Parts: sequence; C-alpha cells; structure tokens
Amino acid sequence: MPAKNKPIFTYNFFLVTFINFMVFFCFQMIFPVLPLYVQQLGGNDAMVGMVLGIFTFSTIIARPWAGYLLDKHDKKYILIASLTVFAIAIFSYGLAASIAALMMVRILHGFGWGFAGTTTSTIASEMMPKDRFGEGMGYFSLANSLAMALAPATGIYIGKHYGDVKVFFLATIFGLCAFAAAFFLKCRKPNLKVQKSKMEIYERKAIMPGVMLFLVAMAYGAVISFLPLFALQRGVDNVGIFFVVYALAILLTRPLTGKMVDRLGFDYTIIPGFACLLVGLFLLANLKSETTLIWVALIYGTGFGAMITSLQTMAVRDVAHDHIGAANATLFTGNDLGIGLGVMFLGTVAEKWGYRNMYLFTIIPLMAAMLFYMFYARTKKSKTK
Repeated sequence: MPAKNKPIFTYNFFLVTFINFMVFFCFQMIFPVLPLYVQQLGGNDAMVGMVLGIFTFSTIIARPWAGYLLDKHDKKYILIASLTVFAIAIFSYGLAASIAALMMVRILHGFGWGFAGTTTSTIASEMMPKDRFGEGMGYFSLANSLAMALAPATGIYIGKHYGDVKVFFLATIFGLCAFAAAFFLKCRKPNLKVQKSKMEIYERKAIMPGVMLFLVAMAYGAVISFLPLFALQRGVDNVGIFFVVYALAILLTRPLTGKMVDRLGFDYTIIPGFACLLVGLFLLANLKSETTLIWVALIYGTGFGAMITSLQTMAVRDVAHDHIGAANATLFTGNDLGIGLGVMFLGTVAEKWGYRNMYLFTIIPLMAAMLFYMFYARTKKSKTK
C-alpha cells in the first residue's frame, strides 16, 4: 500500500498503544513513590539518586541489545519475554526490605523496561507512513501522556492511604495486563535476507537527536525525581496536580507537534520547546504555591512534549526498516543516560546546596542542548536532505 494511503489507526496500532499505556502506567505509578519509599528504608537524598540512577544504567545496557535483537528476530516474542521480566520486577518491589534489595530490584526492572519500551516504540514506528510519521507517533505517544496524567496521582494516593507496598502490587496487575495483550499482537517479520556485515547496536542517524535528548533528560530526571520532596519542603502538599497538568499539556502538544514537524520542519517545534523548558525550570526553582506548580507543569509539559516528539521523528523517520530497532535504542539510550547521570549527580547537588539551586543548575544542560541544535545538529540535518 502506498505510504500516503497507509492508515495509522489499525488493530495493531490500538493494541500496541494499549500495551505501551500499561507499561508506562506501571512505571509512572511507581516513580513518585520511590523517593519516599527509599527514605522509609533509611535512605537520604544521595541514596534516592543512587536507587533511581542504577535503574537507568541497567536500562542503558538493555536498550542497544534490544534494538539489535528487534531488527533480527520476531518482535512479538521479544516483547512477551521483556514483559515477563518487567512484571516480576514490579512485584518484587513490595518484597524489598532494604536499600540493597531495592537496588537489585531496580536493576531487574531496568532490563525489563529497556527491552519493553524499545520494543513497543519499534513496533509502532514500523507501522507509520513516512510522510505522517510525526503525526502517527504523536498519537501513539498519547498513551504515555495519559499514563503520566493518571498514574503518578494514583500511586501517590494509594501510597498515602494504603501504603507503598499496595502501589507495587497494583502496578503488577497492570503489568500482567500488558503481558496478556502481547499474545494477540501481530508484528512484521524480520527480513532474513538483510544481514548486517557486523553487529550494529546503534544507528548513526539517531546519534544527534540522542545527544540532545540526553541533555534534556538530565533536567527531566531531576524535575520528576525530586519534585515530591521539594514541594513538601516548600509547603505545597498537592503534588499530584503537577503530574495531571503536565501530562495533559503533553497530551495536547504531541499530536500537534507531530503534524507541525511533518509539514513545517523541526525549527518550528524544537526552538519553542527549548524556550518552554527553560521558563518552566526557572519557575520551578522559585516555587512558592500550588498555582506556580500548575504553571510549571503547563509550560514544562508543553516544552517536553514538543521536544520528545521532534527528536523521535528526527531519529527514526528516515532510517531503513531493519534499523528502526537500533534507532529507537540509540535515541532512548540518550534519554536513559541523561536521567541516570542527572539524578545521581543532581541528587548530590541537592544534598549540598538544596533543591532550588539544583533546579537552577539544570538550566545548564538545557542551554547546551539548545546550542548544540542551533549550531551543529540543525545545519548537519539540512545538509543530509
């Protein structure tokens, strides 16, 4: 079927989007609970950073191998295997009784997350017509945004009223729903005639957007990881409202961004995206009330939605089908590495100089990402067209 006539909304699209929603719901439900859980087990801010960061490093190890295997083997079976590991890890959170045990669970969870997240994105990417890729992936990513809108507030509410262990067990149920749905998914078979002359676990075309996402993710990791603790310190109790407004901003931004990228190009989404991220971080560093928090969520969410859609389109749209797994793995390795290094380093900054200074510090990698795009990636991309 010609690309321009190829539909976006198919049975497979809705099914992989549902699986992606369940996986992200589990992840986002646990995320805001973990810093408080670490403190309940006797950890400090630096240990929070270590527990959150070690997850990222296991994900970084998993992603490139996931991309390589996805380009050469049946994606359905890789997804089922990864969701098995994912569900076991989530259930194990409720059994961890020490920081050391929690770190072991985080390592296992990171492997499951790295494979599952790369697989769903790759399956969705290969469904999209090239001339509507940004639009299609914008719709697919609505699952992420919807999960982000509902899951953190759900996790915080359940943890507050019923205990953190109940959060982990409920998340396990959602993980098992994704596992069951994967059996009904139909995936494109790998092209056995296309054999790589050497093992290629990264895609060169995805390196530039991966570098930018790495720098953006350093700030993102600090925003999401330490926000519950920072808000409590500033006397803002209703942290859940941030995640709802933030996700709704992304929910509205990503499909629109996808269409703009397809029709106008990257400048019209990436440059305004950087501006929103910088303004959002400055407001967050000066958090004083719930109203300010809502504005931060709206502005930062709009910027992040524009950036992630643009960078994923830049990384994946123009690569061959048998390299889509490697391209997704390359891009999201940048994301994982940025979150991991950012959380671990910025956790130490928060321990020494406080959360406000930590959030001001996150402006530096964002400025670096913007300069990288303006003076290198932007011109490099135009020369390859």
